[in-house]
Amino acid sequence: MATLHKGHGRTNAFKLRAPENSPHVQYLVDTNILLLLFVGHLDRDLVPNCKRTAQFVPEDYDILTRYLCTFTTLATTPNVLTEVSNLAKSLGHRKAEFFRDVFSPSVQTLEETYVESKTIVNEGHSACLGLTDSAIISLAKGRYLLLTDDFRLAQYFQSIGGDAINFNHIRPRYWT
Repeated sequence: MATLHKGHGRTNAFKLRAPENSPHVQYLVDTNILLLLFVGHLDRDLVPNCKRTAQFVPEDYDILTRYLCTFTTLATTPNVLTEVSNLAKSLGHRKAEFFRDVFSPSVQTLEETYVESKTIVNEGHSACLGLTDSAIISLAKGRYLLLTDDFRLAQYFQSIGGDAINFNHIRPRYWT
């Protein structure tokens, strides 16, 4: 099982470390999941107080970090990172700390892949999903397991043959 480590020094960047004999499992995470991870790394007690992560509790951050330890690659798109960056503005006085200590160093540890918008819209998913979710689908299909809390995105992705896990379906497994 992989372990999640906080970075050294002033930053709280997360790093995935898988054991040498583990299978190489790659996940692509959507905006809300990545924001939950980043906000929780800043301060897990901040999770229910951030506007966009208010649907989560601090224990959801714990569940997510335990779950993330089961894979070795965490992928994302520039579209998702842009959304996370924009949504983090709701952190108020903690915004600067978030960008300096968590967002900026953590971005260095992600596998980020750009898909051109013209490619995304030509695939036809954007009419019902929007550009960011369509970029996720374009990149993830056949390459990554999608981790999301968006039922509509997970359902659509599975309907076109993609593999997705809805975080809301794994949360109860960890409840005591």
